[in-house]
Amino acid sequence: MEETERLKSLIIHTAQELWEDKDALAKFLGVVRRSDAFVPLADALETSAVRPANATFHGVKSTEFQG
Repeated sequence: MEETERLKSLIIHTAQELWEDKDALAKFLGVVRRSDAFVPLADALETSAVRPANATFHGVKSTEFQG
């Protein structure tokens, strides 16, 4: 689970850094969603007791993190 936490932290940190550049943020999140590591991360979040609250990002139509 340690690797999952590091990956989640890296994704969140990068998204925060790109927050003002919505085009770059949308591209980054698109790459994350297509990566091999995303499915296990999403599965881990799905089974965890703590889930993010309906995260939405400008320009990204994603349902992976919706409750």
